[in-house]
Amino acid sequence: MQALDDIWASIKGNTKTRIKDPIIGTFIVSWSFCNWDKLATLFFGSKKVDERIEALSTSMSVLTNPSLAIKDIDLILLPSIVTIGYLFILPGLSLWVKNKQKNAFISQHSFTVDLDIEQAKKQWQLNKERLRSNPEKEFLTKDVELDIQQEKDRIERRNRIKHYIDKKADSAQALAKKIKSEAEIKQAIAQKQQFELEEKQRKGDREKQRFEEQSAIHNATMASNRFPAAFYFMDLLSNSLKNDGIFVSTNAIASCIAAIFGYDNFDSLLQDKNFTNESLKDLKYIYLSEDLIKELDAIVEIEQSENEDFSSGLIHDHIYELFNNLPFQILSEESIVESVHLDLNENQSDIINSEELSGPIAEADTFIEEIELDIIEVEFDEETGLHISLSGSGNGPHIKEHDIGGRGLSINVNATCEPILGRFGLKNYTLEIKAEPTNYE
Repeated sequence: MQALDDIWASIKGNTKTRIKDPIIGTFIVSWSFCNWDKLATLFFGSKKVDERIEALSTSMSVLTNPSLAIKDIDLILLPSIVTIGYLFILPGLSLWVKNKQKNAFISQHSFTVDLDIEQAKKQWQLNKERLRSNPEKEFLTKDVELDIQQEKDRIERRNRIKHYIDKKADSAQALAKKIKSEAEIKQAIAQKQQFELEEKQRKGDREKQRFEEQSAIHNATMASNRFPAAFYFMDLLSNSLKNDGIFVSTNAIASCIAAIFGYDNFDSLLQDKNFTNESLKDLKYIYLSEDLIKELDAIVEIEQSENEDFSSGLIHDHIYELFNNLPFQILSEESIVESVHLDLNENQSDIINSEELSGPIAEADTFIEEIELDIIEVEFDEETGLHISLSGSGNGPHIKEHDIGGRGLSINVNATCEPILGRFGLKNYTLEIKAEPTNYE
């Protein structure tokens, strides 16, 4: 009997454990709920017990008839869906609902806490009043003394506040008087400044009038200074054309000179304060523009000379021959670049002895004897002039060991011929030199 009790206890314990398992227990409850009609027929059917058991077994024999799992969805499929929904979907839905109700729960809890706090305060006041009303307690005497002291403190604070307000009122009155006095002083100063400003403006008007008069005199003087330079070129070109038996108007000659130097017209040339005999001393090149022939064609068309030989090509030849006899040259862009390049190679010592190379030479410990420069880029800008970028290297022996080659230099040179007369009258080049020891790596 003891063995049977042990076996029954073991079966009972295992069964209870399986039922408490969340998956098995949930599936059993879901299956029972979905198949209540089969269970009701098994326990409460009108047929015999063995017939009811056989009918239940036949309707649930999935192993012998697998199609029952699909045909009878209450058998496996629906309980499984209910189990999954209960275990995985329902907790998430419940958590979402609780999250939505969180503010309401918190407000309800806060209201309950506030209510308890108010009740505690009221109870504390009630206990205090009960204690005060007991004449046998010493607390009543101390409480009265405390009330008297509080009344004294209140009267003292009121007196301090009144004193503070009176003091502030006195300070405000003093500040108002000070502000009024300062305003009167500022008004007097403003009136004085206004008078001085008007006097300065009248003086400025007189100075402006004198300046305009002096400026007119200066402009006339500068114009008279520009006329010799302008008419010098006009006279040269006119005489050169006359030698070929070609006579043209003064306007045509003036327009040719303006076109050579890159002015829109002869009036612009005369208004240029830089077009003077002094500026001619710094003139080195005249940039031969590709548009010069077009401008000369327009001049020839306007002139309408009866001489059939008068053409833009003829004027161009005379201009070229004319400037070849002057200390400055009229050259194309390529010719100017070649001239600058040749001059730089012939005067290498100016670059080698420049301040820009002193630091790199000292760093390289090399005595630079020769440099080679190659043209990298050429750019002409009508406002800033002709820019020539050159790059090369310098080599020589070591400063201390003359029989050993020193470290070379990488050299970059920017030569700029800035415009001095019009857009195409350029002065001699200026150099911007950069160098650093050669990095053999």
